[in-house]
Amino acid sequence: MAQGIFKVNFDGSLLILHPDDVPGTALHSDARRLIGCCGLAGQGGPNLLCSGCGLEVATKVSDCWTDNPVALAATAVSEDLRVR
Repeated sequence: MAQGIFKVNFDGSLLILHPDDVPGTALHSDARRLIGCCGLAGQGGPNLLCSGCGLEVATKVSDCWTDNPVALAATAVSEDLRVR
């Protein structure tokens, strides 16, 4: 995914973004969510938290055998993303 662009998955539940397009997030405090060979495999459940409230908001995938997207839960988005 190119930086600055997002896509919606087939059922509208996830926004797929570039890893640098999710400011305000932090890695999960549960080490089981951060498994991977040389990055995050993304198979242990959401691994990014909202830095402000601690809510699980996204799954980052960055392992050597994967692409590097972030899947943001659409229900975690609080800003109006509609084009005016």
